[in-house]
Amino acid sequence: MRLLVLAALVGFGCGHAAPTTDPGHGATGSAHQPTPDAAPRSLDDDLGKLAERSLAMYQAIAKLLAEPSTDCAGVAAKLDAITQTNADVIAANAKVLHAGHEKIQQLKAALEPHQADLDAAAQTIGASQAMKTCSSNAAFGKAADRLLGEQ
Repeated sequence: MRLLVLAALVGFGCGHAAPTTDPGHGATGSAHQPTPDAAPRSLDDDLGKLAERSLAMYQAIAKLLAEPSTDCAGVAAKLDAITQTNADVIAANAKVLHAGHEKIQQLKAALEPHQADLDAAAQTIGASQAMKTCSSNAAFGKAADRLLGEQ
């Protein structure tokens, strides 16, 4: 059930890149002090990149769950590996979801070009044998919770 929630979030949670502002012309701070170009944007502020990384994560989950397996502990361990690899994606999506309606809409717009692939991943996740077999397994449930950013 938890991964069905995750699959539903695919269609809900993301959008297009937020408009950027010139850091040297902000309302606060010293006038015209440039920000180093090498400073990376946080993932929750680079919604285009977040959309791409989210797609890759959901496709990895779908690929894992599409494999015929009744080894729920093994599937849970592989879900945990995906969670660890994508911890920044999970955290960034959570920040966007808590940032409010406007940011969520921006993320949805960023995800729009990927919607067919996201829908396919969600369908694969929801229809997978692992979901049917492991949805009541405690280890699988905890791994799914961690994918949702819950501990």
